[in-house]
Parts: sequence; structure tokens; C-alpha cells
Amino acid sequence: MSDLVKVTLIKAVDLPAHISEMDRATREWTDEAARGECAWICSDCCYTFNDGMPDKCEHGLQQCTDIINRDKLRAMEEGNEKF
Repeated sequence: MSDLVKVTLIKAVDLPAHISEMDRATREWTDEAARGECAWICSDCCYTFNDGMPDKCEHGLQQCTDIINRDKLRAMEEGNEKF
């Protein structure tokens, strides 16, 4: 089994909390990538940006650029700073 993948069985009653934690971790990673603190992978084209989230879609897709702009604005909001 891979060291990168962890398979865990959980009770159905614990699923909402587990999903909430996954959402939190994903938002944190997205914010870090938007601020250029870590690499980012585009979920549409699967291209990796080692220097973080770019300022616009590298393939010229406006929908992706809109998502990038949204995520960058959110990452810069007060309270989303990395401590």
C-alpha cells in the first residue's frame, strides 16, 4: 500500500465530521497555493504550478480564471492568513 494513500473505515455517523475536516484541509491548501506558499494543481487540466496558483488560466479558459480570482481573493481575506 502506498504511503501517500490512507484508507480508513469510519462509522456513518462520523462521516459528516470527516467530510468537514477534508473540506477544511482543502480550503487551507487552496489558500496557501493562492498566496504562493505551496504548489497548486489545476483540477481541470491537472497541470502543476510549482510556484503556487497562477494569476490566470494558462490555457485561456475564462471559467478557470474566474475560479482562480475567487480563490485568490478568499485567501487574502482577513482571518485567512497563515500563522
